[in-house]
Amino acid sequence: MKNVIVAVIIIILMLLGFWYYMGKRCAEVEMSHKLALKTAVQRAVDSVHAHAALNIPLVTYEAPKKIEQPVKVSPKKKKPVENKEDPNLLVDSRDGQKYKTVQIGDQIWMAQNLNFNVANSVCYEGVDSNCKDFGRLYSWSEAMVACPEGWHLPADAEWTRLIDFNGGIMKAGGALREGGTSGFNALLAGYHDKAGFYGKIGESSYHWSATAQNDNYASFKGIYKTVDNMGAYTYNKKDRFSVRCIKD
Repeated sequence: MKNVIVAVIIIILMLLGFWYYMGKRCAEVEMSHKLALKTAVQRAVDSVHAHAALNIPLVTYEAPKKIEQPVKVSPKKKKPVENKEDPNLLVDSRDGQKYKTVQIGDQIWMAQNLNFNVANSVCYEGVDSNCKDFGRLYSWSEAMVACPEGWHLPADAEWTRLIDFNGGIMKAGGALREGGTSGFNALLAGYHDKAGFYGKIGESSYHWSATAQNDNYASFKGIYKTVDNMGAYTYNKKDRFSVRCIKD
């Protein structure tokens, strides 16, 4: 009897195992059929999309029209008159003032400090005769618009060419100052700082460069009475120095 019971239990366990195996197998087959069907459907959809893409006409892209902002136009400068009798003399048609010019290497420079009356530019110590003798003193923003048409405020690269042509940074000051060999004839016009102080007339000459370093500072070049080296520094744009224009 005991053996019969054991045999029955074994048979039941075998049947349960068989049913479990068959159920799992059926589930795997069903899953495989579903996956195959899904893949076939996706391929068919992709094929339809691919053919549709071939038939899409090319569309020309038209960029949105740029809204033009009103442009502020500065008053046009009058073109300076070149003196026909003396090619080395420039007549500024804005105020009739005359300036000597000089060719140094392949550059043409004014051989005198600019004396055009830009708003807020000053004469040294407020004395008109100093403007006549030494030119006016300009802040950097004033200097940037002071030169007559056909001329401009020189940038650092143009100053460097002038300095190199005259012996380099350690010697050029002697050649460029008043009475020097270059004909540049830098007048020792001094400066006027933003605090209202005037200084160094007869001792030093400071000339703006068009090269700005940042919002507050720009380059300038210094020429001195007692040494031959040039100064190449930056200074506050609100201080006032001399201007030498170079021909375009």
